[in-house]
Amino acid sequence: MNLYKNFSFMQSKVQKRPAGSHLTHVLNHKTHKAIRWCTPSIDLSSSQVRNPYLSDTSISYQSLGYPSEPSGIFKKIYEHAAVAYGADHTLFSVNGTTGSNFIVLRALSKQLPNLRILAQRNVHRSVVVACEDYGINLIFLSPKLDNENQIFIPNTEEQIIEGIKKTKPQVLLLTNPTYEGITLNLKKIVTRIRNEYPKVIIFIEEAWGSHLHFSKKLPISAMEAGADICVQSTHKQGGALQQSGMIHWKNDRINLDLLMDSYRNLSTSSPSFILLASLDAAREMMEKKGTEKIDHILTIAEQLRKKVKNVKGFEIVSTDKLKKTNPSIYQRDESKIIINVTQTGYTGFEVASILEKKYRIIVEKYNANTILILVPFRATLKDVELTINALQEIAKMPKEIKKQTQMDLMMPTKIPRILELSDVAKLLWSQVEKVPLTSAKGRIAAEYITPFPPGIPVTIKGEELTSEIVDYYLKLKDYPNAHISAEDKSLETVLVVK
Repeated sequence: MNLYKNFSFMQSKVQKRPAGSHLTHVLNHKTHKAIRWCTPSIDLSSSQVRNPYLSDTSISYQSLGYPSEPSGIFKKIYEHAAVAYGADHTLFSVNGTTGSNFIVLRALSKQLPNLRILAQRNVHRSVVVACEDYGINLIFLSPKLDNENQIFIPNTEEQIIEGIKKTKPQVLLLTNPTYEGITLNLKKIVTRIRNEYPKVIIFIEEAWGSHLHFSKKLPISAMEAGADICVQSTHKQGGALQQSGMIHWKNDRINLDLLMDSYRNLSTSSPSFILLASLDAAREMMEKKGTEKIDHILTIAEQLRKKVKNVKGFEIVSTDKLKKTNPSIYQRDESKIIINVTQTGYTGFEVASILEKKYRIIVEKYNANTILILVPFRATLKDVELTINALQEIAKMPKEIKKQTQMDLMMPTKIPRILELSDVAKLLWSQVEKVPLTSAKGRIAAEYITPFPPGIPVTIKGEELTSEIVDYYLKLKDYPNAHISAEDKSLETVLVVK
């Protein structure tokens, strides 16, 4: 069953017209020529809607069925996806993992009154916003950070178990894998929780692992590990178009009626059938060729790793090196490559900017010390060659003397919570004020402050803006190419509780 085939009735020949809009021009003449070490990971051999403008339709076309009921063809493709991804049930999302998190958390808040969730600190901001909106008590494990590479590290098994014992949550939320592909020993942790805390629902935010289920060379997937429910961004490395995702779950602990109620009420009533079709095509491709396609991206990744090692100033951050200082790391998705750039004299922000503007090479993520390359399905050995040539040229470029070194920018490790999210949700606008960042030390944050990428809030409403955190922001905001999502994106001012 392939949703793309049902659009064939709408295909016809039309006269091509030149693009008129600015964004259309950019997409037609620039982005498709770029070398993309980033999402979406599209496989160009997958089934495709030949002309999105002609094929776009609405739920008024009743014979296709309805995505949110689900019925018709949608009921069939959801069932096929559940089988392919090892779940009892699957739903498609056209708002990525962001929308899926809201759907799942709303359902859980109705299933479990006075819901308490224990989570790792590297959650996407959609999780904390949803918890605020639904009155969920979100409790965090202490964050683990690798400041040398500016990345989050998973908590240890014992920290997770101790956290459950201490806080008695009904739901455990784990981000696995991390943005950089780092994973816990998920199977072991799930098994232990099942034995010691059988009523706890295990919710895995698997945005970066939609491809894991299809290769033994990758870490175990959430469904295979025995988790109750997971959300995925299928556009990241699962073969679907940007913005598309899936929700997978097992029968035992998830209330089907409540989840479907959330899906109906939070999903758009005018979904993009193009995005839904791309999810079905991604499922088909991964089911038939997933192992082969993943072998391809792992081969490309290994070739790129080998060649980067010979470029002066660029250091591959190997999994073995990370494990030496972070024993909680169990495995890693090797299709993601962390490159430390500190020895070049440039920051990761600067390297990413140079690669994009001068060479039209896009990397997935960057920070003060590293860049992250994600190998998509369309990657080729030619892309590797051009990227290495660009890095070699960057290594030879003259460097300006900087006011600060990369290692000055240390991510905060202590983030005290003063107000629970349930209390924050009750705050009125009259109880919030805007103050200069330099005057915010010791105040309680009344906004989320989130560097992009990766969309993980460094500050969450109700947390104290400590001296360590304020100093971090004062440095971060002056880094070129650092994008910060905040009420005042310049971070000259912040919102705090009066």
